[in-house]
Amino acid sequence: MKCQKFPLEVKVGSAVVKIYHGKVKHGGKKYDLFTLAYYQNGKRQRETFGNFDDAKKAADQIALKIAQGRANMMELNGPELESYNATMNLLRPHNLPLHSVVQEYLAAREHLGDESLLSAVKEHAARRKRTIDKSVPQVVDEMLAVKKKHGLSERYVYMLGSDLGRFKKAFKTSIGSVTTRLIEDWLSHQKISGRTHNNLRASIITLFNFAKARGYLLKGQPTEADDVHRSRDRGGKIGILKPEQFAKLISHATGEVRLYLALGAFTGMRASEILRLDWEDVNFERGHIVVAAHKAKTATRRLVPIQANLMQWLDPYRNSKGKIFLSKRVDSQAIYFAASLAVPWPPNCLRHSYCSYRLAAIADTARVALECGNSPQKLMTNYRELADEHDAQAWFSIAPEISKNVIVMAS
Repeated sequence: MKCQKFPLEVKVGSAVVKIYHGKVKHGGKKYDLFTLAYYQNGKRQRETFGNFDDAKKAADQIALKIAQGRANMMELNGPELESYNATMNLLRPHNLPLHSVVQEYLAAREHLGDESLLSAVKEHAARRKRTIDKSVPQVVDEMLAVKKKHGLSERYVYMLGSDLGRFKKAFKTSIGSVTTRLIEDWLSHQKISGRTHNNLRASIITLFNFAKARGYLLKGQPTEADDVHRSRDRGGKIGILKPEQFAKLISHATGEVRLYLALGAFTGMRASEILRLDWEDVNFERGHIVVAAHKAKTATRRLVPIQANLMQWLDPYRNSKGKIFLSKRVDSQAIYFAASLAVPWPPNCLRHSYCSYRLAAIADTARVALECGNSPQKLMTNYRELADEHDAQAWFSIAPEISKNVIVMAS
């Protein structure tokens, strides 16, 4: 190496690989560094080595490989060589290697059938001009802001944000590039139940419909989310509270939490419906609560009877007006409160408890279904035989003055 002059040229035919020599400092010491520089397929390439022998050996191999490639090219006949040169001239301004262009073209042809690639590209470009390009995270954030501005319940917006928060983390691309298969593949990798799968699917469909309405997806045709398959919902185990558990809970609760617990346990209303109530919806004289259509999940007006024990919990509020709950997080506060008393809280346990005990008390599926805004079939499937008449009597005996006695009575 001492006799070598750098840069050293290694030639094989017309192929040239240059070896440059330099020094690199590391840990206070200087080391040799040999760099190969050459052109391949119109691109400048560089490789580095720590010693001359390795660099020289690599340079010989590279030069030979380049020369062999050129020799093969020279075997092309006149028209073939002319075509090759014309192709390379077309690609040179785009800095694209010929083999990658051919690979991409062939991959595209597999999806087009008899349609030409150019016509497919023109159609795609025309569609893009009729839509506004937006990323999934942008559309999610925009939709949640609009839903909140339009006065949808805080709980609904929160649940929608929770569902789509996962989705936007996984898809940071344009919403127009998200296909049915990509959505289904993503859902299949989530460790979720069939019901949660369908809830996520519904939220994603809501997102894509919003995007279509805003012009981010093509209007007048189904979205990719519409074709995502529904999962078979086998349901889950229904969890209810025992009378003594709820008596312990409500006897220690105060303020809005206590009121929320009473309404949830003795009306069977959904949390979202309870949080939308005004005191004007509570008819003390006729003994029922009006769940207006715009406040009900099913968008159907219904009357919920005020049970005798619930009337005692509500009596101090007879002269109240306006919103029943000022805080939209009182349902979460109730969950935290139950945890502080080590009282279990299965999902939707207040509604599930009411349905179970009410059905056991009156054995009238149609009537309970009307009260709860549910279907008789679902009531029979989910709540039948979860409680008996003795349990039901204990549950609807929980009142302000005797709630502590229920603990003894139900045991």
